[in-house]
Amino acid sequence: MNKATLTRIGGLAAAIALTATMTACSGGQSVVDACKIANAEMTKATSSVSSDLNAAVQKATQGEKVDFAGIFAPVQKGLDEAGKKVTNETVKAPLTAFASEFEGFIKVYEGLEIPDLKNIDATDPASMDKVKQAQDKIQEVSTKAQAASAKLTEQGKKLQEVCNKG
Repeated sequence: MNKATLTRIGGLAAAIALTATMTACSGGQSVVDACKIANAEMTKATSSVSSDLNAAVQKATQGEKVDFAGIFAPVQKGLDEAGKKVTNETVKAPLTAFASEFEGFIKVYEGLEIPDLKNIDATDPASMDKVKQAQDKIQEVSTKAQAASAKLTEQGKKLQEVCNKG
């Protein structure tokens, strides 16, 4: 390909990019506005997750059953709300990918149960076997959670990159 052809292709690509940018800004939701909406929804949705998680762990160690996946339900709801309100496709695509990865993250915690450890008899082999099974399950969930978290972080970075470019 000669230099003139490359220059024409480059000019055409620039014109298409400019047209797409102008279209996104004229009458549609801007990237900045879409990111503000997504951020507001997520801030609202995640405001209590840390305290809810701490309370759940406390309950679990006291023998109460805890729905660990349910702790993250408000975040999923916030992502769903943001997805409904964000119409800018530049932001919507990575937001949707992030929401999808978050669903996978939540599934890691479905069915996780921590046995009541306060009444464990350390001299009883059956009790100690239950403790070992619980430790193995928690390790398995931890490994899966780390993998899901890495995927979630990657999608979060992509969304952040879009929003930083604004």
